[in-house]
Amino acid sequence: MSADPGRLERTDARESEPMTGQRPSNDERGSNAQGPAAHARTNGFKPPHAPQRPVEPAWSPAEVLDQSDCGVVVFTPGGTVSYVNAAAQRLLPDCAVGTAYPVLPAIGTRWDGEVDDRRVRGRRAPLSGDHYAWYVQDMTVERRREDALLAERRRKVFLAEAGRMLSTTTNSMRLTDLVTTLPAHELADWAALSVPSMEDGRVRTTYAPATGAPIGRVNTGLGAVWTAEAGVGRVLRTRRQELHPVMDRALLSRLVPDDAVEDLVRMDARCALVIPVTTGDDTPSVLTLVRTTASEPFSEEEILLAREYADRVGTALRASRLYVEHDRRALLFASAVMPEPLPEVPGARIAARYRPVALTDGLGGDFYAVHSTDDPSTWAFSVGDVCGRGPSIGMFSSRSLLILRTAANAGCPPARRMAVLDAELSRGDPSLVLTAITGDCRVGADGTALMRLTCAGAPPPLRMDPAGRVQGMRFTDPLVAGIPGTVFTERELELPPGSTVLFYSDAVTEARSMDGTAYGEAALRHDLASCAGMPVEALVDRLEQLLLAHLGDAPVIDDMILMAVHIPYRDGDDVFPLLADLPLLDPDDDAGEV
Repeated sequence: MSADPGRLERTDARESEPMTGQRPSNDERGSNAQGPAAHARTNGFKPPHAPQRPVEPAWSPAEVLDQSDCGVVVFTPGGTVSYVNAAAQRLLPDCAVGTAYPVLPAIGTRWDGEVDDRRVRGRRAPLSGDHYAWYVQDMTVERRREDALLAERRRKVFLAEAGRMLSTTTNSMRLTDLVTTLPAHELADWAALSVPSMEDGRVRTTYAPATGAPIGRVNTGLGAVWTAEAGVGRVLRTRRQELHPVMDRALLSRLVPDDAVEDLVRMDARCALVIPVTTGDDTPSVLTLVRTTASEPFSEEEILLAREYADRVGTALRASRLYVEHDRRALLFASAVMPEPLPEVPGARIAARYRPVALTDGLGGDFYAVHSTDDPSTWAFSVGDVCGRGPSIGMFSSRSLLILRTAANAGCPPARRMAVLDAELSRGDPSLVLTAITGDCRVGADGTALMRLTCAGAPPPLRMDPAGRVQGMRFTDPLVAGIPGTVFTERELELPPGSTVLFYSDAVTEARSMDGTAYGEAALRHDLASCAGMPVEALVDRLEQLLLAHLGDAPVIDDMILMAVHIPYRDGDDVFPLLADLPLLDPDDDAGEV
């Protein structure tokens, strides 16, 4: 074949070009491909692509829905079920295709209900063609968890409120009323608290129904209750709780007081829970809870709640008993410290007033007393104050008074009595300090009295002569503080007929009014002088009234003692001494030494 001369020339021309080793660029290749020659060959025609046929899936939408945990139920416009997936069949066993299922309403968007003890929640959605679908889920686990959390919260709120209410009182009757009324509507329809007492062998039962009926109280012999086959007596013996899920009248009569049986029968009682209440005593108290047919039986959680409530009841009962015991001991101490009626003494008249701080707030240490001595014509007296308050102070105050009385009965002089008391104090609590004054008094045949005094830290007495002039005194020995080497001295005071000596505690002169003004010794001397000529009983009454008038609305913050000793004129004296016959006192020396 002969070659095309033109083609050969183009070929030769390309071959004659120098070899550079470089490949044509993309731009060059593109320009060559889109050149006029290439366009002329194809004439602009592009062959069509063949369409791809879709691949049929190996699964169906129904299979997908059956694997879902969410139930799907599709309804026709007429309310007939047209489709139910597997999850819906498990949740709604009665739901079937071709039937009406009225549990799922045709209107609304939300639904919550119970199906065969399961909590179910649904959401309604419209579909095309007036069809609609319900998407339902099993919420049993979530709802039970929510119910448990709510129940736990309710239990905590109940226990917290019960603890707060029970702590508001220490009165035993008020406390038992609270114990039996608080469980209403939360633990029981009827509640009773049985409290045994070993002191009198009785069981005191308080019961209250949740219906608001009056609270009842019954006292029963402990022996009769102790032998019971069930209920309070058996729990007292075994200290174990009892649960009676089913009761008849015979069992009910053994569990509750006879007065409450008819009421519980009328209320249709169904079950009872009897729980021991630990109070720290040898014998516990017993809490009885009864439910009627209107309430559910006791569950395990409710039994636990009842036991926790019983623990709080036991704490409250224990606190109440401790308070009552403390109050009883305080009253015993107070009765020991409270002054006894003053006896009659030869040759003198004595009157006293004692105004203590409220004894329930703590015992004070003030005391006064008149003692007999080994000499029938001589009598002794003591006034003292143990610094501080409380049972321990009250005990030591009572013991101090006993020591002074015993020493006086044995014939010890005032200084010796104080020394004996100081020695006793040195063997006790070193923080206790006592201020006291003790003395003897003997009235002679002429009516003049001779008084011997030992004043250890107490306010010195005030002396008023027959003319009504008041003189202060300045003599005192150290406090009774148990310090080795302490020496106590005696001073003698001669009192003519008509004289009065006033002994008082420091709380009298230190009493402050609402504006903080102290009563003071000067006011006391003035008020004492204004009582000149009064009988000794009227004198101490008047001084107390003037002192309270100074206080006004201010509280009494310490025990106050006023004790006056008056030496009367002899019955045979026809005339009183004239003022001119009395020794003159310097009016500026009111506080001078006697």
